[in-house]
Amino acid sequence: MALFPTYLPLYAVELGAPREAVGPLVAASWLTYAFAQPFGGRLSDRMSRRVGLIAPGLAGMAVMAAVLGACGWLPDGVALMALVVAWVLLAVPDGLHRSSASALVVEQSPGPSERGRFMGALGSCAALASVLAPVTYGFVAQRAGIGCAFLVSSVSLVLALGCVSRVREASSHAPPEPAPVAALTPTSEPG
Repeated sequence: MALFPTYLPLYAVELGAPREAVGPLVAASWLTYAFAQPFGGRLSDRMSRRVGLIAPGLAGMAVMAAVLGACGWLPDGVALMALVVAWVLLAVPDGLHRSSASALVVEQSPGPSERGRFMGALGSCAALASVLAPVTYGFVAQRAGIGCAFLVSSVSLVLALGCVSRVREASSHAPPEPAPVAALTPTSEPG
């Protein structure tokens, strides 16, 4: 979702949004994302498989990215409203699956002696993707229009879905045990 705010404002203005509405439009999706994240974290801890939440999250994002891409072909009166709805709804599956994705990365990483190297390599790949994606978006947007750049994102998310579906989780993580009620009362504190 971090890449979309780069091109979404241009696309929204192209579809008829006033320039002063672009900031609130971008903020609306991030606000939705912020509210979805805690629910995604709780769901992630309750599910026996992390991929069980990641796959639908990526699928939902792919669908919403495709809707964003298709907005340019909709009639003028509908295109901007469809873009706003798709942009805000994109944040729901994104927010719900991110906690599971982060937890899966930690669970799939090598032992503690190599975890830093693994996370460094992963961070480097993410930074490289953050360089290549806007350049690719710009190239596609110049050649075929901004809507097609969002369709490229949709295809990328489908490819990510295919990769994630092949991940073999080491073992099912056990759901956390609830704290005993006595541990939650003020009288049980030491001293």
